[in-house]
Amino acid sequence: MEHFSQEDWVDLARNLLAPSEAALMQAHLENGCDECQDSRTIWSLILEIASREPGNRPSEAVVRAVKTAFPGSSSWRWLAKVAEFAPLKFDSFLQPSLAMVRGSAPSRRHLVHQAEPYVVDLRLESDPRASNRTFLTGQILNSEYPDGSSAVIDVVLLGGDRLLGKTVASSSGEFELELDPEEDMRLFINIRGQRAIGIALPALVG
Repeated sequence: MEHFSQEDWVDLARNLLAPSEAALMQAHLENGCDECQDSRTIWSLILEIASREPGNRPSEAVVRAVKTAFPGSSSWRWLAKVAEFAPLKFDSFLQPSLAMVRGSAPSRRHLVHQAEPYVVDLRLESDPRASNRTFLTGQILNSEYPDGSSAVIDVVLLGGDRLLGKTVASSSGEFELELDPEEDMRLFINIRGQRAIGIALPALVG
């Protein structure tokens, strides 16, 4: 028994055949060709599934939410343009050290920046004898909500326009980054849906 091609069954499922051709293929099926019946069933099912596909697409709101939650590295560059840079309120390097601990290692530095109602408490620690790596830990505090905020907070470190590191602060606003010190490093605190805060980090030397 001669069979019809897969292309013919696709055209039949899509209603692209002339009535005479469709009738000929239907008669072929009625003669008991199981192979062609399987082809027709498969292609009819595929076309039915494909017709429902537009309804399965996510809404624009969902797409925007996903893009916000998983941004690409280049998308962080906008932070430098919109962030409000928080002034420095405290720097432990500007405080006199006890004579017995001057010049000791590892090197630690405590910084506090303020952008009302937020306070960003930073601690930089490095040990040149062991590694050139520096550890940056911090906490974002909101004086209006001292018990914590439900906002998601992205913490992004840029060196010029390059992304050096990023993380998400915990529910208590705490975060930690490990980095290689370099020039022109800026820390950005992106409080989603609210504001962005920028901090120009000092030269990280021992």
